[in-house]
Amino acid sequence: MVAALKISVIGGSSYYTPGLIEALNDSGLVLDLVLNGRDREKLEQVGKVCQRLACERIKITWTTDRKASLADVDYVLLQVRIGGMTGRAHDERFPLKYGIIGEETIVPGGASLAARTIPYLKELAKELKEVAPRAKVLALTNPNNMVIDYFNRYTDIEAIGFCDLPTSLLRGVVEAHAGEKKTITEIWPEISFNYYGINHLAFLNNIFYQGQAVDLEAIAPKLGLDPRLVQTLGLLPVSYLRYYYFTSSIWQKAQTGPTRGEILEAKEADLKKEYQAADGKKPAGLKERPVPWYGDVIIPYLKATKTQGKAIIVTENKGALSDLRPDSVAELPVIITKGKVERLYQGSLPAIIRGLVVSVSESERLIVDGLANESKKQFMQGLLAHPLIRELDKAIAVLQEIKEINNIAWL
Repeated sequence: MVAALKISVIGGSSYYTPGLIEALNDSGLVLDLVLNGRDREKLEQVGKVCQRLACERIKITWTTDRKASLADVDYVLLQVRIGGMTGRAHDERFPLKYGIIGEETIVPGGASLAARTIPYLKELAKELKEVAPRAKVLALTNPNNMVIDYFNRYTDIEAIGFCDLPTSLLRGVVEAHAGEKKTITEIWPEISFNYYGINHLAFLNNIFYQGQAVDLEAIAPKLGLDPRLVQTLGLLPVSYLRYYYFTSSIWQKAQTGPTRGEILEAKEADLKKEYQAADGKKPAGLKERPVPWYGDVIIPYLKATKTQGKAIIVTENKGALSDLRPDSVAELPVIITKGKVERLYQGSLPAIIRGLVVSVSESERLIVDGLANESKKQFMQGLLAHPLIRELDKAIAVLQEIKEINNIAWL
């Protein structure tokens, strides 16, 4: 009999957790999942849907006791969002009044989310050390760079970050170049590339698919990218680079419409009603928001713990990008063999992006230091260092706003 992998899903009461179960059903893995959430009613509603969806290889239980959910687990799937969608909506709205982009993972919104999340991680790490010290954390939680940086530099917990953005881009590249719709698992053996950056701030080049060079400028429009930008960079950026290269127009557009967080907050209100009436059935509204992060990144990693596979993950750099500190986080292509990670060396960042990537990396590092050490000075330095702020008066105003939003006495 195959021993089950035991996984605690922290943030398991997310309305989108059924997408995880559907992805796991096709994985062939034998699993013991414990869903953890703080809202008992919501957790039970989601748990019943997940139980109904799960195949016979997957056992599902749930508890509001976080420490109990961690006992003797092999992995922790971290998908908690501290502050919920209301917090996200606030983080994306307040920067706009200071003339700054509002986005949940990008400073200053990302700093506000980190200010709520890192204290939570401190407690989680303590509990893990007590009841499952060898467990690995697989983190979807944002801001992913700062989450992984905190675990790597301030705890003994091994943590890896995951995002569907790189794999979604690779699938898009293959479809735009060759007209083929393939899964990321089908693509990996047929593609090679260089990948530079950190989560939500990364670039591709030197892409070869089935031995043929991919013309970046030719495929840019099909990917929704401005071909002028791709031509100038000589690189293919992930979609979040729009916040840095089209800052003014995005900020202007944000003045009149809802933020992404506000849209999702309203959607969650609708889902709440659907779950209350669902009686264990999957709500129809879940179809409106795909959850590719499960099938594209989490499932391939879990399968590679038994065999071998490729991935792009957020992890300690260890020299793979020579312009970043060895102990900084980077988003890197890796080979995973029975759970062991081999980083693929990418070398020096291209000159056109070096300053941007390094400055954001150092800004986020300082913010993590400030939160871990409860140092107002380090946190302020992190804000001021970020290329989307870089003005003292703005940094001071943002710091005060984050302090008040999140009720942080030491800040």
